[in-house]
Amino acid sequence: MGMEIDVKVAGIDWNKISEAMAKFEPKGTIRMADGQLTFPDEEPAADWKELRIALPAGMVTIKRTVMGVTLITWGNVSPELIGQRDLFAKMLAEKAT
Repeated sequence: MGMEIDVKVAGIDWNKISEAMAKFEPKGTIRMADGQLTFPDEEPAADWKELRIALPAGMVTIKRTVMGVTLITWGNVSPELIGQRDLFAKMLAEKAT
């Protein structure tokens, strides 16, 4: 069972996700899209349902939902990864300027 946080954001797309990943040091990278391995700079198909990304402290799963996305962390989650996941959620929830 994973730890989940819901992000209510309409029309989430890869650009929003990749921009948020780029703000981490080292920057986050995509690892899987819909169960398939990806290259770190690969863009997933527009109709993706689930992504797995690597943030500096560990892996986060992003699942599309009707209301936006759910961010899931698995296993023995460190406080650092929880903080990065929560920061990532906040970045995704911010409105574009």
